[in-house]
Amino acid sequence: MKALVLTKITDYFRKKMEEFNEIDWYTPKDIDNVLEDVEIIITGHLSEEQVDKAKNLKAIFIPWTGADKLPWKKIKERNIIVSNSHGNGKMVAERALSLSLALLGRIVEFHSDLEKGIWHGFAVGFKEEDYWYSLQGRKVAILGTGVIGRHLAKLLKGFDCHITGFKRSKEQIAGFDRIVTSIEEAISDAQVIYLALPLTEKTYKIIDENMLEKMRGKFLINVGRGELIDEYALFKVLEDKILRGFASDVWYKYPSKDEQVVLPFNFPFHMFKNVVFSPHVGGFTIEGQRGRIDDLFENIESFLKKGFPKTVVDPELMY
Repeated sequence: MKALVLTKITDYFRKKMEEFNEIDWYTPKDIDNVLEDVEIIITGHLSEEQVDKAKNLKAIFIPWTGADKLPWKKIKERNIIVSNSHGNGKMVAERALSLSLALLGRIVEFHSDLEKGIWHGFAVGFKEEDYWYSLQGRKVAILGTGVIGRHLAKLLKGFDCHITGFKRSKEQIAGFDRIVTSIEEAISDAQVIYLALPLTEKTYKIIDENMLEKMRGKFLINVGRGELIDEYALFKVLEDKILRGFASDVWYKYPSKDEQVVLPFNFPFHMFKNVVFSPHVGGFTIEGQRGRIDDLFENIESFLKKGFPKTVVDPELMY
């Protein structure tokens, strides 16, 4: 079987490849010569033209979770199997927790001020505007109850949070106090809201101006995808002091080979003190990278032995 790897091959990745002697492995330098013949492609990014040219393609293995950069119309026409990896979900959940602690704790704001010699709190009097916010006992909503959402719920239980999960179908899930099928219901009494949904046609800008208006006085943390939130509407609710604070690991603009230094947004979010930035590194730990690679090769092994991976992306749902 021929497989084309169109993702970064680390030493750990290469060691896993060497365990599969029944596969002939190819890398980007071989793409023009082998694309027509390969049966497996490992990537999260493909064009319609590439899928058309890959006439023998049976399966696409995404070495991470997001499946929003694939040409799904072509994939569905060809009945190509798509599999994704969730091995770094625990780390993304940990990142979500750390972002919320930094946001509610005003860590970045106070750090930046103290660099300039500006103090807050006891040292300069007992001013109420210097309070930071504890996560203890908060009412929390997690929009998205997949691997990230479930691990996040476990972490938040250590803070005695009351946790509501949003899911399109209602079921009892360990770690959540309740599951609802309406975002409005999920956020209605929540003080802290975590966004951990996949990006699909149905979730694109699912947090729009109307939904953001309903988050008055709440904290919002995004570890899903930037495009889940309408960017201009987000900027306006921060400018109008409707949201109490916002933190994100996912954005609207990213660096490219031609442009390495890029602000991650189209509006000046950096003017707000109650915003915490993170450069899409939720799963970028040694454990996270090994976890997603392990998950990837477990999917490949299952495909070779059984004809289908252990994790299959629903082409209609795109997750």
